[in-house]
Amino acid sequence: MFREMLKLLTKTGKRDLAISSTFFALYGLSSIAMIVIVFSILFQIFDGTSIESLYKYFIAIALLVVFKGICNMVADMKKHSAGFDIVQQIRERMIIKLKKFSLGFYTDERLGEINTILHKDVDNMSLVVGHMWSRMFGDFLIATVVFIGLASIDIKLALVMAVSVPIALVFLVMTIKRSKTIENQNNSALLDMVSLFVEYVRGIPVLKSFSNNKSLDSELTARTKKFGETSKAASRFKAKQLSVFAFLLDIGYLLLLISGVVLVINGNLKVFDFIIFAVISKEFYKPFASMEQHYMYYVSAVDSYERLSRILYADVIPDKVDGIVPKQNNIAFENIEFSYQQDEFKMENLSFDIDEKTMTALVGESGSGKTTITNLLLRFYDVHKGKITLGGVDIREIPYDELLDRISIVMQNVQLFDNTIEENIKVGKKGATKEEIIEAAKKARIHDFIMSLPNGYETDIGENGGILSGGQRQRISIARAFLKDAPILILDEMTSNVDPVNESLIQDAITELAKNRTVLVVAHHLKTIQKADQILVFQKGTLLEKGRHRELLDKNGYYTKLWKAQYGV
Repeated sequence: MFREMLKLLTKTGKRDLAISSTFFALYGLSSIAMIVIVFSILFQIFDGTSIESLYKYFIAIALLVVFKGICNMVADMKKHSAGFDIVQQIRERMIIKLKKFSLGFYTDERLGEINTILHKDVDNMSLVVGHMWSRMFGDFLIATVVFIGLASIDIKLALVMAVSVPIALVFLVMTIKRSKTIENQNNSALLDMVSLFVEYVRGIPVLKSFSNNKSLDSELTARTKKFGETSKAASRFKAKQLSVFAFLLDIGYLLLLISGVVLVINGNLKVFDFIIFAVISKEFYKPFASMEQHYMYYVSAVDSYERLSRILYADVIPDKVDGIVPKQNNIAFENIEFSYQQDEFKMENLSFDIDEKTMTALVGESGSGKTTITNLLLRFYDVHKGKITLGGVDIREIPYDELLDRISIVMQNVQLFDNTIEENIKVGKKGATKEEIIEAAKKARIHDFIMSLPNGYETDIGENGGILSGGQRQRISIARAFLKDAPILILDEMTSNVDPVNESLIQDAITELAKNRTVLVVAHHLKTIQKADQILVFQKGTLLEKGRHRELLDKNGYYTKLWKAQYGV
């Protein structure tokens, strides 16, 4: 884990970590130097030295105080810089990685886990690098210098001082596996609790409507209780483990004191040197005594890093960065086979063509495969067998960003962000000018409404456009598509739940948006796609019929059945 985390740091982050550790060590060594000077002053006073001869010691202490302040300030600034560096690197990589996963990666349970990772686990990495590593490396530098310094006074006593350290470390290593198991159980319980809590909060409207059903309340209470029990178990084990570890280090200090006293009595060690050993050796033990804090960080960091790794190093949809760029925008599904995991839905031997600059409608009952077709085209999932081509090129051979750049999506369930209207439209084209944004809004029939708001395009719309109606959100989504100006357009018919005024505006905007584009419409109301160049009729993943509206009605098949079910004629 240590090497992998170091690799995540930039050169600047590694440099900041090294500087922070070095200055923490200098800070600690300055304190030790001050202690030695103070004892030197005391011994000289006992010997009857005049006050004038002590001025140089006072000046040295004053300089060390200033030096300590500088070291502490530099170390503190650099440790935060190193911590921020790894947080930035992890979050940037996660943002890029999350975009590359298939939609199958995102379940309600996984969303709760991702939420925990992005907050708790990434912050743990910052604490480890910025707070633990910088202090720990600095403390071990101090311990090394102290051991060398004390060994130069008396090598045997220095070895006695250090004899219990390897024994204590061996004990700690031997108990790590058990500690990791308990910590993993605790973190798993936390993830279970958070995942269900996210689901609970999302379902509050339903839960309030069916308030007599307490099953989810009971399950959340049970998971909360389990997390509390595993937390207590982890705390108890850590307390026992670290208490024994500290006791073993104290045994080493006891041996040092006993050995030092014997050496002084036998005349083999000066009293001043023994006092220096007795006091300064505490600085030698300090990094090992702090292993309690370091170890707690370590156990937490290992578990956090494992969860981070499941995202940072997980398999993604393969991308041919230097792939083929198609010259045309006709689409073909050739002998496609696909199914979702743990689902009866299955597509087999599915083939159809979509000519460039034509409109193709996808119809069928819920769960028939309409949305799956668009998801496969966007490579939100990859087909199991067969291929999908764009301009004659297998979409798996096209650079993924190039594929997505060629497709605009206007969905029934619009996703907006807690930002201004301008920034939400700008999602369609990074770096778009204000004039381009306004022009897109005009084409989407939303400009007049935006200008009626007090802050116009600078109006903050809240989480998922909370201040807007459904029709207004959809027209902002259409403005994004106009701004992107992609040659392929995917439409999820969006007028089923809007008022007549918004429906008319949306239909006008969509009619203009569809001009001179290859259009796929996921159709719910069959009257809206009577003029489509091609209608594909699906049932449970199977393409039953295809043709124009009148042709399909004349066949008196499944499409006719759907038509009669909606309109009774």
